[in-house]
Amino acid sequence: MRTAYTADQIRGAEHTLMARLPEGTLMQRAAAGLAAVCADLLGHVYGRRVVLLVGSGDNGGDALYAGQRLARRGARVGAVLA
Repeated sequence: MRTAYTADQIRGAEHTLMARLPEGTLMQRAAAGLAAVCADLLGHVYGRRVVLLVGSGDNGGDALYAGQRLARRGARVGAVLA
């Protein structure tokens, strides 16, 4: 069985956690996880082309930081800002 949470529940949990962690920690964690999943899907990163679809919210920031991580591993990264 899968569990779903409301947006308000997620915001509340994030607010509590962000109060205890250095600024930007959650975004960096999300970016690291996203970059790792992308690298697994790609098989290898060096020389691959990656295009980010970036929105205006925090998830967009996660995507940009993930793209930075992939670029450091040799991917050619571009971004489309939505």
